[in-house]
Parts: sequence; structure tokens; C-alpha cells
Amino acid sequence: MIRSILYQSTAQTEFPSNVDHDILEAAWRHNTEMGVTGYLLRTRSKYFQLLEGADDVLEDLLAIIGKDNRHTEMQILSDNTSSQRCFTDWAMGYHLVTENERDEFDGWLKDGDEFSISMIAYMQLMATERQARSPMQSKAK
Repeated sequence: MIRSILYQSTAQTEFPSNVDHDILEAAWRHNTEMGVTGYLLRTRSKYFQLLEGADDVLEDLLAIIGKDNRHTEMQILSDNTSSQRCFTDWAMGYHLVTENERDEFDGWLKDGDEFSISMIAYMQLMATERQARSPMQSKAK
């Protein structure tokens, strides 16, 4: 079974930020070794990240992420297990949400599990669109 955790946090960096690239570089380097996949969405003020992997690995990773000063107010939105991953080919995908995209995403109106399901579906849509545009960028190595 694969553990899947979705969290949100408040960004402490500019939008857009070169710091996001640093986050992704670290994720790409370490996630492949640790068997972690996932996706990171950045809005003007928030990060939303889905992490998938072994329970113990995600516990350690969340402890590290929780201490990162590039964001605050980390809140777990969902924590589930599944027999399959949502982002099999992504060591860590990324999407910067534009103002127009933010306005088009009706998931903001939902809460609880409905919001989490909507957010993960939105991440999958962004990953699929990015993979269609540039297939080699998405592959986990």
C-alpha cells in the first residue's frame, strides 16, 4: 500500500519565486531515491503538495518539510492509503497557478474531503497537460 498525503501551507516567498525551483531541485534529487512521487501547486499565497510513498519515508519527509522556513502554517488536508499512485511518473511535478486558472477552479468552494479530492484531480489535470506538452520533463528518473 502507498500512503498519500495532501497538505497546504502559507508561502513565505514572492510569487513567482526562484525559491520554488530550489524546492523542486531538492525533491527531484531525493524523491527518486526514497521512492516518493507527488505534485506541488503554488498559488500566490499557498503551497499545495501531494506526497506518495512508504509510510515511514513520508513521516520523515513531513518532519523535514515542516521545519522549512519558506512556508508556514502547514496543515494536512488528507492522509490516505491506496494500492496505486496518482503520480507514478513524477518525482515531483509542479504547477504555478495563474490568477485566471485560480478563478476557473471551482474546487476552492469546497471543503474537507471534497476539497482534497478536487485539488488532487486538479493536480492530475495539470500533470496530464504538462506531460502532453513535454513528455520527458515529467518522467521520474
